[in-house]
Amino acid sequence: MVKKTFYLFLAAVFVGCNSWNPVVAQPLWPGDVNNNGIVNAVDLVYLGQAFGVAGPPRAGASTEWLAQDVSTLWGQAFPNGVNYAYADCDGNGIIDINDLDSCIEDNFGRTHGALQPDGFSNGSSGSAPPAQLLPSATAVEPGAVVDIGLSLGSQNFPVSSFYGIAILFSYTPEFLDDDSFEFEFEGEGSGWIQGPKIEYFFHDDDDAPGKAQIAITRTDRQPQGPGFGEVGKFSIVIEDIIVGLEADTFRLQIDSILLVGEAFNTYAVVPDSTAVIITRDSALLGASSQGQEPHVKIYPNPTSGSFFLECPDKASSLHLADALGRAIPLSVRPMNSGFYEVNTSGAPPGLYWLLGRTDKGSFRKKIVIH
Repeated sequence: MVKKTFYLFLAAVFVGCNSWNPVVAQPLWPGDVNNNGIVNAVDLVYLGQAFGVAGPPRAGASTEWLAQDVSTLWGQAFPNGVNYAYADCDGNGIIDINDLDSCIEDNFGRTHGALQPDGFSNGSSGSAPPAQLLPSATAVEPGAVVDIGLSLGSQNFPVSSFYGIAILFSYTPEFLDDDSFEFEFEGEGSGWIQGPKIEYFFHDDDDAPGKAQIAITRTDRQPQGPGFGEVGKFSIVIEDIIVGLEADTFRLQIDSILLVGEAFNTYAVVPDSTAVIITRDSALLGASSQGQEPHVKIYPNPTSGSFFLECPDKASSLHLADALGRAIPLSVRPMNSGFYEVNTSGAPPGLYWLLGRTDKGSFRKKIVIH
């Protein structure tokens, strides 16, 4: 069973033209858009690059998982040389959302022949934008609900160009309540990745336990950036019984990342991992509060350009970012202990995020300027 979270926001489609020299086509397997031998989240990133393009329908087309002849190649190709005809998974002559629904989703995880690399590019810390996993708590009791946020890029290492991303995850499924591993993308207008896009969560408990994938792709061939911010969050429910141990650990890690930007170029991203201790030990549960978001208030909200920040612990690294993750100038004036006056005069009306850090962790608060 493939579980999905899916949002589709379409604007005018612009058909791109890449030069292509026709060659004898290899068989097409519906859903394997990049023709590398496996259907996975990377295929959605490729689909987004060719979204809306039309070409010759495929004779005798089927969405079943079987090899099919490509009798007529299209006039465009991906940078790796694969023809756009392979993105027309259902063979009806147009690359659209039906190719996701009827082929990539239905044939997810299936393979054929010898597998070829997907082009994943994992970066090293301090040299590339990070992908970060941020749990709502680092220690919980059995039966607890935990959110694990996923963000991309940072103030120091923003994503310079974004068109699409595919991320492969591993996790420990034995500690989760049945059917409780979900991913929710940031809603339209609140995340930093904006514009016409498709977002999809692939999760197959039956054939690939402990594995999950997400993909986000724009669909207008217009990259976005620079920027950084939240992508969405995992929601998990911990099993309410610990067998034989006083404590155990749920782990979630990023295995592989493919980020493509302008001209479908590949950019490195630093992967991350996180752990949540499952215990009834009050000492461990008390220490977990250090990993939770500090208690912070901002008011008035909405504001006309200045507001107050109430933070019991000393705040540092304060900065403001718009919905696209771009830094916005601000000035901060410390007042009484735990209070700050923040001025954002000159910022146009819109949705913003105030980000900062205390000794107890980082925080991120939404604010509206009118």
